[in-house]
Amino acid sequence: MKKAKSYYIVVLEEVQSSKIVGAATLLIEFKFIHEAGSRGRIEDVVVEERMRGKKLGVLLNQVLVEMAKTIGVYKLSLECKTDLIPFYQKFGYQKNLHFLDQRFEEDSETPIKQWPKPRGDALFNEDLIPSSVEPPSEIRVRALHPNDQDDYLKLLEQLTSVGYVSKHDFEQRFLSMKNADTYFIVVLEDVATSKIVGAASLVVEFKYIHECGLRGRIEDVVVDEAMRGKKLGVLLNKILVEMARELGVYKLSLECKTELIPFYTKFGYKENINFMVQRFEEPTTQPIH
Repeated sequence: MKKAKSYYIVVLEEVQSSKIVGAATLLIEFKFIHEAGSRGRIEDVVVEERMRGKKLGVLLNQVLVEMAKTIGVYKLSLECKTDLIPFYQKFGYQKNLHFLDQRFEEDSETPIKQWPKPRGDALFNEDLIPSSVEPPSEIRVRALHPNDQDDYLKLLEQLTSVGYVSKHDFEQRFLSMKNADTYFIVVLEDVATSKIVGAASLVVEFKYIHECGLRGRIEDVVVDEAMRGKKLGVLLNKILVEMARELGVYKLSLECKTELIPFYTKFGYKENINFMVQRFEEPTTQPIH
């Protein structure tokens, strides 16, 4: 967590007993979208049973929201049960997407003994790309490289706001992801044109729960408009699900619009919790690198 430079675990300590009675995590996710910005996630909010009713949950959320604003995230999100929606709405969160996840049997796959390090200029070790998922002959599957800036950012613009990203900003963001060792951006390259026509990200989160396990998230799935209908979205999702299994995550999740739920359920995802989000229009500081 310390090496990744993106985990902020806040604890509440009872002064009299020096015992931790509350905790929550602010996780920062590095992005290329939103001018190589950062998004925040609130995770693992908990207050000890005997201390509930003292508004310590309110305190934790107030602290983490202000921390997120100070760091400069463009968006802050969390997942919660239905009965907690009114509580989180007090802090500015709204439900605007669906949250889907799937769990892998924790004893069915043994997590890899050695974490795969990036090789050369690739964002991740390409040996992790599953050989069991075969792309069409005209498509090459590989990791994102630093010289992919123009192609990759143009593709992301078909998904969401990218804004201006200088060569320096792209390189710095690429480096921050590479150093964190938890970002796996897969791209699909058209062999004939050497153009990137599809991409998706697998972000792995280190946890203390589930025996210090790993949790995976699928992010920023996009296929070039000219290439849609060729099942490249299916290809990307199959690849990332298998990569997540190989890495040994206990759970894999994503956010999606209502109309995409039938598509993602084909890969084993189910909706069993709510996704809440709030956006900050003007970050108070520059995003951290």
